[in-house]
Amino acid sequence: MSRSGKGYEIGRGRPPKANQWKKGESANPGGRSSPRPTDLLEMIDKLLLTSVKITIDGVSKRVTTLEAILEQLWSKGIAGDRRAMAVYIRCRDLAPQVADGTVQITFADSEYTRAFTAQSSAESSGDE
Repeated sequence: MSRSGKGYEIGRGRPPKANQWKKGESANPGGRSSPRPTDLLEMIDKLLLTSVKITIDGVSKRVTTLEAILEQLWSKGIAGDRRAMAVYIRCRDLAPQVADGTVQITFADSEYTRAFTAQSSAESSGDE
């Protein structure tokens, strides 16, 4: 190992003084990255509200991802795709319920869902 000054040995974890960070200089000048969405619903909302560019009849415009998906479902449904039309109709029927807050999510009946329901009901009764 070579020496770079009095009493300072260069080696693993000990770079030469010329290559070390200067005082006041940051190793990450951009700073910490923004936190990622922790909730699945927040992540879905963020993705569906992202702006995208679409072209309809030669005219480009920017819309949200959700609008682009619905536009694609409508186009495929008009072209004869029954599954796409069924999904579009289901979305159209759910929209007023979502706005009113009356949508109810139903999980498939399984051991897991029964245990989850029992646990969540026990926790909510313990909070009272």
